[in-house]
Amino acid sequence: MKKATIKEDGYEIFAGFRIRVINPPSGKRYQVDLGKKSGKHVRKSYKILQDARNFAQTKSVEADNKGIAALKFTDAQKSDANEALHLLKEYGINLRTAAQYYIKQNQKVDHTNGIGALIDQHLKAKANLRPRAYLETQTHLNPFKADLGARAIGSIEPSDVDVWLDQKGFMPTSRANHRRYLSIFFNWAVDNEKIQSNPVKKTRKIKKEHHTPKIYTANEVATLIEKAEQHHPHLAPYLAIAFFGGIRPQEILRLSWTDIDMTHKEIHIQAGQAKTSTARIVHISDNLLKWLAKYRQQDGPIFSYSPDTLKRWRQNIHKKACIKSIQDGARHSFATYHLALNSIDDTLQELGHVDTKMLFKHYRGLAKNRKAQAKQFFNILPEDTTKDKVIPFKTAKSA
Repeated sequence: MKKATIKEDGYEIFAGFRIRVINPPSGKRYQVDLGKKSGKHVRKSYKILQDARNFAQTKSVEADNKGIAALKFTDAQKSDANEALHLLKEYGINLRTAAQYYIKQNQKVDHTNGIGALIDQHLKAKANLRPRAYLETQTHLNPFKADLGARAIGSIEPSDVDVWLDQKGFMPTSRANHRRYLSIFFNWAVDNEKIQSNPVKKTRKIKKEHHTPKIYTANEVATLIEKAEQHHPHLAPYLAIAFFGGIRPQEILRLSWTDIDMTHKEIHIQAGQAKTSTARIVHISDNLLKWLAKYRQQDGPIFSYSPDTLKRWRQNIHKKACIKSIQDGARHSFATYHLALNSIDDTLQELGHVDTKMLFKHYRGLAKNRKAQAKQFFNILPEDTTKDKVIPFKTAKSA
């Protein structure tokens, strides 16, 4: 056994390794420094000095054995190693790192580690999502699967994800959405012990431009609902709830007439109907109450036709009204006009938001000078409000 050389500064060299005395809060320790491995110091601590010396001795023997094994290299192997080291010198990496990278990039791909197979497994695990949410997940992951599905998941580096996103030429918002869904997938892979870390976390974030939301004027809203009453009357209560209740399109499609409390002027959105899976109550404005009274039913869905029919009818009334459609325009308009007349907290509650960040970023500036328009907006009424007029609704079909 090699004799230890004790130093006055708290170190000793034992079996070729340095042992340092440290004093962490947990108590005195003897730390063995094994030197650098892949650019990082490797250290191991023990409570007892002799245990640290035994560990150092074991590592010394292992190092000697590796040295003996290296002496058994053939001349061809030695020449190959020297040439490889020369090639790698420019990149500052050793043979071990190069070999590990090669193994990682050339793994055998099967159903346990292939990107394509794992995306399929991930989607299967998401089968309980709402149809729209599942379709969104599938839509954002399938392009990645098509391009990199034959790769082993462990071979994917952050740079691979960045290059793929760049080559697709996504606009900033679309790029961020694809990146988000990929991150969810890789987090799932980490949770299922397919990889150790999520490569998406080290990819670039592209700064998105935040534009002021576009909204409809009060006159445009009145015209759109008028055209709906003329050409597609079954669409009118849907539009009234969208504009004057600010409820999301998919949430309205999940609503039934039984969710509307005309007496207390409330629309009850259940957790299973809400985008955020959190129940909330939307208060019915005076003008919305009149629209709902005109079209009210005892039960059944607010809109009893297919999403394709909804899309077609909306396109038709915009064409009839000569008004350009605005993405999420009904909700944006409601948020703007409601905030112009009410507090931020009240508007926050109606929209179902959990913080004020979005309201401050998008709507406060719009709402500031629109009180007159807001009063006009919330005064849009059906033509006949003197008596209840129940419109017969058909059962659900794909018209």
